[in-house]
Amino acid sequence: MAEALSGNLAQLKLIDILRLLHLSGRTGQLELTTEDGKFGEIYLVGGIVSHALYEEWIGEEAVYGLFSWGEGTFRFHSDETTDERTVSLATDQIIEEAATYATEWERIRAVVPSSNAIYRLAARPSADVQLRAEDWSVLTQLDGEKTILEIAEASQLNELFTSKIISRLHELGLIELVAVQMAEPAPAADLVDDAFIAAVEADLIQAIGPMAAIVVEDCAEQMGHGRGSIPKESVPELVERLANEIPDPARRTKFQEAMLERMRNLY
Repeated sequence: MAEALSGNLAQLKLIDILRLLHLSGRTGQLELTTEDGKFGEIYLVGGIVSHALYEEWIGEEAVYGLFSWGEGTFRFHSDETTDERTVSLATDQIIEEAATYATEWERIRAVVPSSNAIYRLAARPSADVQLRAEDWSVLTQLDGEKTILEIAEASQLNELFTSKIISRLHELGLIELVAVQMAEPAPAADLVDDAFIAAVEADLIQAIGPMAAIVVEDCAEQMGHGRGSIPKESVPELVERLANEIPDPARRTKFQEAMLERMRNLY
């Protein structure tokens, strides 16, 4: 079975993931998501970063922006490719610069907790402070309602630069934190029941024998799920993975036909 690369960014940093994919010459899509709905993707061809997208940013800026994430999940899809080519820098150079960005983000996050943080002018701002033009471009957007990400978009500045300005203004005592906007909780996934998984396993036993139970658990784990927590929307991918584990073509076809009927009843 093909090894699935997935996990939590709190445990494995993005720069380490990129290094791993680069050194191993992997081709595919690295998908990144957060609980508050942010999404990013980085494509590689033979270990070379070729395209990246994050919010309205593309290319190298998107890659650097993704280093602002202190948490989130990642998954590498080796079967996802694109013809888009928005990255021109060598991957070694991107990783080297990304290390600098990551260090900057760690320093900023010590002051600015999240891109969803909301600030306003301090009630008693410090006196005798010289402001730069970019400081004013951010200050004029501070209304106690906009998040840092929204201010970055309105100011046409990238998230890192905006966060650096916010961090500086906060350290100068000119602004104060109002709140950190929380995302609405995602709706609970509609999971398949135990009876469906048992039926799938029974059909797989007919194709490959008693190893079927282990194969089902392994494939579900590769997808980031437990045997008892597989969303209905993930069933087609699970079936495809299971079918790929059946070496005999005739038995594979029979299994796929049985699964097609089960999926019709499921949905």
